[in-house]
Amino acid sequence: MKTLCAMLGVLVAAVAIFAMRGALPVAAQGPSGEPAPLQLIQRIPVPHVSGRIDHFTAYPKRRLLIFAGLGNNTVEIVNTFEAKVVHSLKGLNEPQGVLYVPGFDKIFVANAGSGSVTVFDGKTYALRKTIALGEESDTDNLRWDEASKRVFVGIVGGLAMIDAATEAHVGKDLKGSGGHSESFQLEKKGSRVFVNVPDDDSVVNVIDRKTGELTKWGLNGVKANYPMALDEDDHRLFVVTRRPPFVMILDTDTGKEVARVRVGGSCDDVYFDAERKRIYALGGEGFISVVQQNDPDHYTLAANIPSAVGVRTGIFFGNSLYVGMPAAGLEPAQIWNYGVPE
Repeated sequence: MKTLCAMLGVLVAAVAIFAMRGALPVAAQGPSGEPAPLQLIQRIPVPHVSGRIDHFTAYPKRRLLIFAGLGNNTVEIVNTFEAKVVHSLKGLNEPQGVLYVPGFDKIFVANAGSGSVTVFDGKTYALRKTIALGEESDTDNLRWDEASKRVFVGIVGGLAMIDAATEAHVGKDLKGSGGHSESFQLEKKGSRVFVNVPDDDSVVNVIDRKTGELTKWGLNGVKANYPMALDEDDHRLFVVTRRPPFVMILDTDTGKEVARVRVGGSCDDVYFDAERKRIYALGGEGFISVVQQNDPDHYTLAANIPSAVGVRTGIFFGNSLYVGMPAAGLEPAQIWNYGVPE
């Protein structure tokens, strides 16, 4: 009987996902009748991609969306105008982070399985170099620092740096408090980098890029801080936790909590829409939480936009939030484009 109930539960869930995927995009509405802050406007199939979809990057000028197919050991390059995969980078080893650097026309990929970063040509997609950072480094998120022309790489124990021109591991690694570095954000107007470290009692490491000085900020009892976004102009850091699921708003001048808002669980990516003062938290439980910044000290949950179970990574730029939809049953993996109504 338990087996039958379990099978029926799986069937119902699968039918729900297939129905959602097959449905035409509709103009969703908010609670008071106004258009929802995100509208599903496009679905792009990404065939031959199985397993977990990890982090994204983009080159808007060429309408390219690039994402790590972690479970597939590939990086997929999608033309959003043509709505199709135009190239697949194969032979990778658990790719997690991916970064396109337009000034150098290069794609950097962090391979967790080998502790390396591979560099590809942005036009031909040919492999240029493999940079070893150590098998135990567990390379993950990648960020670009325009001022130093360096790619920052999240590793166990801190951050490594790669010179984008020479493709070499350079400088002295920035040391954190220990544990695996998850999402991190670089100040553009300052020298600090903020790093989520859930393995070290769920703290935020604040590292000065010039001096290496380390400060740790606690999160008042909440745990499992993975994604992060930054509103540098208003001195606010957005940290999303999983136990329980909140977006925690911290003052970057003091490290103190300003506010917290309940969001969807199992979030792995969060973005701040500076134009509209909104936070988009991609929750793997099946919806995208949209949090409105009323002012730097006050925030409200504006909407929970339905997606599907397992959708927890993506990228926001322009007027679109692109999210990765893993393959399910006979349905191929897809990229869903949620547009922001004007």
